[in-house]
Amino acid sequence: MPQRYGGRVALVTGAASGVGRATVLRLLEEGARVAGLDTAPVDTGGVFDGVLGVRCDVRDEEAVRAAVDRVAAWGGRLDLVANVAGVASYAHTADVTLAEWDRILAVNLTGTFLVCRASLPHLVTARGAIVNVASLAGVRGWRYSAAYSAAKGGVVALTRSLAVELAPSGVRVACVCPGSVDTPLKAALRPVPDPDPRLLEHGRALVDPPVADPAEVAAAIAYLGSAEARFATGAVLRIDGGSGV
Repeated sequence: MPQRYGGRVALVTGAASGVGRATVLRLLEEGARVAGLDTAPVDTGGVFDGVLGVRCDVRDEEAVRAAVDRVAAWGGRLDLVANVAGVASYAHTADVTLAEWDRILAVNLTGTFLVCRASLPHLVTARGAIVNVASLAGVRGWRYSAAYSAAKGGVVALTRSLAVELAPSGVRVACVCPGSVDTPLKAALRPVPDPDPRLLEHGRALVDPPVADPAEVAAAIAYLGSAEARFATGAVLRIDGGSGV
């Protein structure tokens, strides 16, 4: 395993499960000290030491600011922020309530913005990096996911805007756009009642098996956050098994 993060400090949101937990483990394996933010406890299964778990709802502006400052004080610096926290649901758009729309945008888009904004002073000092997790649904049409697609499309646009704005400060910003990933989030999604049969195969991956392992997405995050990706600022990397081709 490469040791690209020796002496570096990383913050990962959504760290308790799925891609977030896999990212924590990957960065630890590569030598980072890692702080995991989540509303649930962050547990590496006793495999690694040096993890700071912080309870934080990324929708809460003051909680985010306090959590980021705590991480920077704990680590003495902040080199990488990986925004992984997210929620999703399937629904016919006519059935999406305003409360559900607000919930999905608040976690996926506003939460990403709040963590980025709170982290900027520390990242500028370290000339660090931000890697946001968007989705294939943010770069192409996706069935029964209007709120989620809007939020993740916003993450892609936010990533590109920050990449331009922060380039003079030496802070790089990129994002990954996974397709289907084997996570608790995916497992909890309920099918839409009465789906149109013409849409059921829409966006199916070209590889077998057609679902990614969280570690595959974590590997991409680790690359984009490392010095090896110096020339990849503003990158939007699809990890979708060819389903977006």
